Amino acid sequence: MSSKPAWLKVVQKLERAIGEPIEAAVRTDTYFDVVAKTTRATAAIKRKAESVSRRGLHLANLPAGSDLSRMREQLLRMERRLNALSEDIAERDSASPRQRTGAS
Repeated sequence: MSSKPAWLKVVQKLERAIGEPIEAAVRTDTYFDVVAKTTRATAAIKRKAESVSRRGLHLANLPAGSDLSRMREQLLRMERRLNALSEDIAERDSASPRQRTGAS
């Protein structure tokens, strides 16, 4: 029973026939150059599309995704500040009257 099934042998031979040339191509400098150029081109296209959609939304007096991201960041900063102030107030309220007035 240690023998592999015939279908598995065929699949493995096919995988090696296709896989070896692909693995060799992926290790070349040309491949890395193409990937880098493609990544840069994709990022540039996304930036341009976002810019166009942002302008269109602003013309319609609607917020763009970047506006919402900035708003979320501002809200998070405000929430952190409110939490810090709440902690300060709680600490102050829990202090004894003598500590609050500074008397010994």
